[in-house]
Parts: sequence; structure tokens; C-alpha cells
Amino acid sequence: MINAENKEKMTNLIKNLKELGLKGFMKKWKQGIMRITPEQLLRSEIKGYIGSILGTILAGYFFIFVYERMWTIAIILGFGIIIQGSQLIGKYQQLDALKKFQSIESVDDILKEVQNAR
Repeated sequence: MINAENKEKMTNLIKNLKELGLKGFMKKWKQGIMRITPEQLLRSEIKGYIGSILGTILAGYFFIFVYERMWTIAIILGFGIIIQGSQLIGKYQQLDALKKFQSIESVDDILKEVQNAR
């Protein structure tokens, strides 16, 4: 569903494209993509896995209850859900480790500032 904020962002995006031209817009877009943090990247991957799992569950439901004779495909999809679930767990673990690492870095920065103040 498109809300007012997203509609405004799309309008600004189209306006920037018209003002900068395609080459300038792509250059600016590339610079923005390069500034994505690892945490943002992991969060987007997690959302992708969740969407993929939900889609696979829906497909399995469809094959089990709509096409009752195609239950073998539902079994294959079930194994796919298990694999995607394990990948999702791995991404959550990476995100947790990244957050812990960032908190350790911030503690190190604070300690360095305290030592420099003395």
C-alpha cells in the first residue's frame, strides 16, 4: 500500500532523475548504495528470507489443498523451508554478532577517549 510518505519519496526520486539526467542519477544512486551499512544489508537479507519462507509455505498449502495429487511437490517445498529457515537463523546470528561487535567497538572508543583525556 502506498502511503503519503512513500508517494512523496517516489515523486522526489522521479524529480531527481529528471534534473540530474540518467548518468548523474545513476552515479548518485551508486554512491548511496555504497554507503549501506552491514547491519542494513543483513536486515534486508533477513526480510528477504522471511518473505521467501512465507511464499514457500503458501505454495505448499496450494499444492496440498488445491491440487491434492501433487503432495510430492509439497514435500520438496517442506525441505526447502527447512533449508531457508536454517539460513534465516544464520543471518540472525550474524546480526547478533555484528551488534555485539559494534558495542565492543564503542566501548573501545570510549576507553581511548578517557585515556586521551588524562
